[in-house]
Amino acid sequence: MDKDSPAAPSRDPQSGALIRLRGLYPSLKTALQKVADVILRQPEMAIYASVNEVAAACGVSEATVMRFCRILGFRGFQDFKISLARELVLPVPRPHEEVTDDDDPANIVRKVFQAKRAALQDTLEVMEMEGMEAASQLLLNSSRILVIGVGGSGISVAYAGTRFLLLGLKAQTYIDFHFMLMAAALLTKDDMVLAVSNSGATRETVETVRVARESGAKIVAITNNPLSVLAREADLVLATAARDTTLPGEADGSLMCQISIIDALFSLMFQARLQQSRETLARIEQIMGKPGVMRESSK
Repeated sequence: MDKDSPAAPSRDPQSGALIRLRGLYPSLKTALQKVADVILRQPEMAIYASVNEVAAACGVSEATVMRFCRILGFRGFQDFKISLARELVLPVPRPHEEVTDDDDPANIVRKVFQAKRAALQDTLEVMEMEGMEAASQLLLNSSRILVIGVGGSGISVAYAGTRFLLLGLKAQTYIDFHFMLMAAALLTKDDMVLAVSNSGATRETVETVRVARESGAKIVAITNNPLSVLAREADLVLATAARDTTLPGEADGSLMCQISIIDALFSLMFQARLQQSRETLARIEQIMGKPGVMRESSK
């Protein structure tokens, strides 16, 4: 596999060119960022221009433009143009407005909700359904699951642990680097890691994943950057596509997308083992409903 390419199945050439580009941008090399800058500023130009005209406008070679298209997951320049045209002709309203000091309470609430909706829509637009199905099967077939992430991703890690528990899966969740490393060292080829990192560059998460790979475990990554170091270490990448603009410095949109991906995995696994999943939930509900366990016994 080309290490500059996203670790994911082939993409639908009809969707999400600009959405993918924004997520991949931080990991692009300088020449590729020149192409990205021009495309983001003048997307209409690329639809009608030839590959050599785009190359000239960006100050790069035609080969660089072609490589740019392949890195985004397209077979070539023509597929990229088709996706770009579709995105511009049939735009989905995505305001991505930042909360400002002048906003009144109503505007703040509206912008936050619009940003969350846009993040989820963008993520769905670029989601690899084959990758989601493959990840759910990997989760179901693994002897042990290690879910890891630090900082803001810790919320998603904890959430995944509670969801997987409801399916009876043997999942461990860690947000402390030392415990993550120790758990990763004990994994085998029958186990897997679900690693969550918005940037895909979090040192603790990447180092833990490398230890897990040395142990033979499979790696599934949830990240906003499919070209990140974490993505390159993963067997499967489940990409989010959030632009976190409502609260500067906070990956609030990405958190929403991470949790939605976890919920989707939960539903896929539940459906794959429908009878077993229902029996597991019934046992849990029976215990939780016993008098004195979660509530006072009736008198």
